[in-house]
Order: sequence, then C-alpha cells, then structure tokens
Amino acid sequence: MNYDAIAIGAGLSGCSAAIQLAKLGYRVLLLEQSHYPMHKLCGEFLSVEVTESFEHLGIMEQVRKVGAQPIHRAYLTTSGGASFRSKLPSTALGLSRYQLDLMLFQRSQAVNVTCIDNTKVTGVTGNLSEGFTVHTTKGEFSGRIVLGAFGKRSSLDRHLNRSFVQKRSPWIAYKGHFTGVDIADVIELHSFPHGYCGLSQIETGEINVCWIAHERVMKEPMHPELDIPESLAKNPVLADRFRHMQRVSTSLQGLSQISFELKENFHNDICMIGDTAGMITPLCGDGMAMALRSAEIAVPLVSQFLEHQITAVTFKKQYAIAWRKEFQTRLQLGRIMHNCFVQPPLANMGVSLCQIVPALGNWIIGATRGKPQQLISNELTSNALS
Repeated sequence: MNYDAIAIGAGLSGCSAAIQLAKLGYRVLLLEQSHYPMHKLCGEFLSVEVTESFEHLGIMEQVRKVGAQPIHRAYLTTSGGASFRSKLPSTALGLSRYQLDLMLFQRSQAVNVTCIDNTKVTGVTGNLSEGFTVHTTKGEFSGRIVLGAFGKRSSLDRHLNRSFVQKRSPWIAYKGHFTGVDIADVIELHSFPHGYCGLSQIETGEINVCWIAHERVMKEPMHPELDIPESLAKNPVLADRFRHMQRVSTSLQGLSQISFELKENFHNDICMIGDTAGMITPLCGDGMAMALRSAEIAVPLVSQFLEHQITAVTFKKQYAIAWRKEFQTRLQLGRIMHNCFVQPPLANMGVSLCQIVPALGNWIIGATRGKPQQLISNELTSNALS
C-alpha cells in the first residue's frame, strides 16, 4: 500500500502528527522500533501547553483518568546551598511515558493509522518530488512524505549522515522511578558539579528521577551509601533525597552524546519533528510540550503539500520559518541556563539572585514555556503580587 505520510517514531511528535493527518483523511503509516508499552528516558513533566494538544488529539479524558499528577510549584537548589521556590505560571502535569506513549499509540490505531511497532527503520530513499521508500526490518513501505520523529539520537541519524552526529557531545542522561519521599505538587531541580537532577511525581505516586551530567561525572566512583556518582551527593538536598529513596525501576534508562544543537528541519527531504529537529535542555522542562507543538506546526503544511497547494520548496521554507519562530529563542535560552546550572559558582549566583529578586526567577520559568507571552506576563505578575 502507498501511504500519504509515513511517520518514523511513535513518540509524542510522531503519534501526534499521525493522529492529526489521519483525522484529515490521509493514509498514514506509523513505525516504531520498540514494543509498547515501555519506559523511556524522559523527565515526564508536561507544561501547561499540552492540555490543549491532548484535547485536540482526543486523549485528555484518559490523562485525567490515569491520575496525572498536578504540579504547581518549582524548587531549585545548588551544591553551594542556594535555593529558590516559586509557583509555576500554570498547572503542569506529571505523567509517565509508559502511559502517555501507549495512549497516543492506541489513539493512532483508533483513528485508522496503520501502526507497526517492533520494527526498525534501516534506511530512507526518495524525495518530496518523487515520493519515498522506507526500508525496514519488516519490508519496504512507500509514501509521499516522510516525517522523522525518531528522537534525540538514533542509529538512523548515523545512517542518514546528519551533521550533528559528527560532533561528539559529552552529555549523558539517566532516568528511573523511585519511592520513599513525598514531594507532592513540586518539580525539583538540584544542581551539582557538571550536572543537575530533576525530581517530579507521576501518576503512580512514584518519583521520576532524571539527571544529566558531563561524562566525567559518570566516570567517578559511586558514593558508598547512596549508589550515585559522587558529584550528585555534593548537593546536600539531593543527597538527602537519595538517602530516603528506593529505586523501583528494574534498571535505569540511559542515553549518551545528547546534543542541544539546532538540527535541520529537513534532511534529504525528510521533515523532522520533535527532538529529531531540536531538543531543549532538560532544565527547562518543556521538551514534551515542544514535541507535540512541532507536530501541530508541521501538519497543516504537510496537508497543503499533499493537496498540491504549495510546492516542496515552499513547504520546506515555511516550516523552517515557523519552527524557528516558535522554538529558537527557547532553545537558545535553554542552552544558556544549562551552561550556568552545571557550573557551581554560576548556579549558586543565579539561584541566589532569583531568591533575592523572585520576579527574575519567575520570568525565566515563564520564558521557556510555549504560552503566549502576554498571558505568561499576567500570570507571573499575579504570582509576584500574591
């Protein structure tokens, strides 16, 4: 069967794009190399922008039913002892990728997307003018357009010879679920030398613990009591959290060479969405919302191209402009914040300044969200006055 669109990767952006295109009447194929349900490396923190996306995709009621954890406040600490507490601009959600990705995959099936998991894509040939052939471990599939939604870093990136994989990155991340502490409706971010760790509660009541660090941290000896690299224990609050927590995940999910560079919006005429197009630093906590939003930006242009209303050149140009307008400032701010937060002197100075001038900390939190800036400004002003 020839498809109008083939999405490679059934994560947030891939499923979102597939659902939207199927609802418009297109024949859509969704390919996923893993088998659902499964755990994924992720902070599992959803900014307020996702609510409208979930409503549009038809899963908001399910999200409520599984008990997504409302998150209202943020708590930042540093290894030097500085701390800052703040209200979030609006209610965020804590929800595991184990639940969310499965919901989206099943919703894709329900709207007649052809969904095939446990299938590895080994190559893509073709272009927007003549169509594409996607080569997989289960055969070949033809489509008029291909959407790349295969995540932060993939073997397919290497096969496609994308430029960012040629540059080595020292950043490594790990994630697991823990019990033993109650942080309620707070997202916690704890800085340590050369890295930081986020904690937030998910729908099960467990705590998602996700940390990113320079590779040198992962080469350190493990703390004899806490079973974490020694640098993490240099933050006293984080060390105390680990002292009281017990891991419930059978293993930690990990990923190396994480890149925060701006990637191409198109590569070999494949339209890139989600983390495949560009990843915001985990410190900002907006990656999941951005993945969903990138699909919303791409789908109308995909539809116009499929209906021959715009050319391939116009499609590529307009998507690049819209994507950069939506995300480029947030990505740049995220990199600046990341570079400061992994350096103890800068982290301590920045968090201390936020403690002295709370409006600054509130502005930084709001500036990495995808909500209209006027609405953010109004909410932050309200929080500052309350």
